[in-house]
Amino acid sequence: MIAPVFLVGCPRSGTTLLQRLLDSHPFVAIAPETHFVRRFWIPRVKYGALADETCFRRLVDDVVGMPEFADMKLDPARFHAAAGHGERTVPALFDLLLRSFGDRRRARIVGEKTPNHLLYMPILESFFPGARFVHIIRDPRAVVSSWRTVPWSTGTLGGDAAVWRRYLRTAWKQPPSRGKLHVMRYEALTSDPEHELRRVCDFLGIPFDPSMLSFHQREAETIDFEREPWKRGTALPIQGRAHDKWRRALSPGEVEAIEQVCWAEMVRLGYEPEEHRGPPLLGPARRVMKRLVSRVR
Repeated sequence: MIAPVFLVGCPRSGTTLLQRLLDSHPFVAIAPETHFVRRFWIPRVKYGALADETCFRRLVDDVVGMPEFADMKLDPARFHAAAGHGERTVPALFDLLLRSFGDRRRARIVGEKTPNHLLYMPILESFFPGARFVHIIRDPRAVVSSWRTVPWSTGTLGGDAAVWRRYLRTAWKQPPSRGKLHVMRYEALTSDPEHELRRVCDFLGIPFDPSMLSFHQREAETIDFEREPWKRGTALPIQGRAHDKWRRALSPGEVEAIEQVCWAEMVRLGYEPEEHRGPPLLGPARRVMKRLVSRVR
């Protein structure tokens, strides 16, 4: 098995930007979002016994049929042939996919960027004992505000905030092995990209390369902006990205709704809540407290 690096984080936290930056390093190749665990490992029972030729071929057909397989510019016939000569397991097929992509790019380090692989880090580490993970974190108010531009919102601010909270809690509860995880902040990456990229390169054991800072001058080889238009911002230079756009996009009530859900995690991470100076009161208790305060005034 290879030792890939997985870029993970709550969606809209900057994983695509980080992918583009690292993918611009001459030693690195970062594959697009395969959602491999969710697509092929969790529902693996539907494929049956992979020792059976028909069952295994159905799995390989589904891997080759992913839009991201085409984005990786791999040859389907060669992949089928290589899969037929390898171990017939889901982890082995994921290994083949990443190795094939890395070989095509002649990369020293191959990685993959699926945000929700954050939820499955122990599984991925069982697949790839040498795997490493880069977890990028962003202010939940910015994340939830950004979700208004994508098709996978839960439909409510509170629901979207709960997704952010679940990602953080899962990452803290089920971390990979010691020394296998690098955590970074979106705000730090966009404020001082060279410093943060040097830290990531140290973690990966490669020298910093200035070409990463010119990522926007390269074609986004593994991103289809027509299929995923919400990623178009990564075609622009990193400078000038406002960290507090959410302040203009969200009303005070909307900010409060997000902070009600994420308060504890925000405080732990150092994101200062706007509306609370202590643990939030929920539901009727909060309304009663507001009435009592108004009477005192």
